[in-house]
Amino acid sequence: MRVVNLTPHVVTVVDERSRVIRRWPGASRPARVEAVRVPVGLEVAGVPLMAEKRTRADLPEPQEGVWFIVSSVVVCAHPERRDLLVPSDLVRDGSGVVTACRSFVVGGAPVRVGGRPPEDTPVPGGEKVNA
Repeated sequence: MRVVNLTPHVVTVVDERSRVIRRWPGASRPARVEAVRVPVGLEVAGVPLMAEKRTRADLPEPQEGVWFIVSSVVVCAHPERRDLLVPSDLVRDGSGVVTACRSFVVGGAPVRVGGRPPEDTPVPGGEKVNA
């Protein structure tokens, strides 16, 4: 399986002892979602409320055997995609800056009790989960 980082940041994955497992360089042209905000004419405690519409990201077409690392905002804009990964279980330094992650969340994957997607959930490469 090939993994392509579409975020502007280096993505480093570490194990439970903080040893580096893998590292992917940041993308020179990251996948971005734009937000257009419009006032709705209401306030809460003197703070104006806005409506927000987000665009879709300029993602590559799905490719067999390829996963794409993106932000959670990009995944939310593309719920139909099953080939998107979001860094999860983030590791932070003493200043709170994210330095690594320990896992990925799969975008668009249905969640069941027990944490595994249904057996018929397709993943990049054509195989099924639990197959």
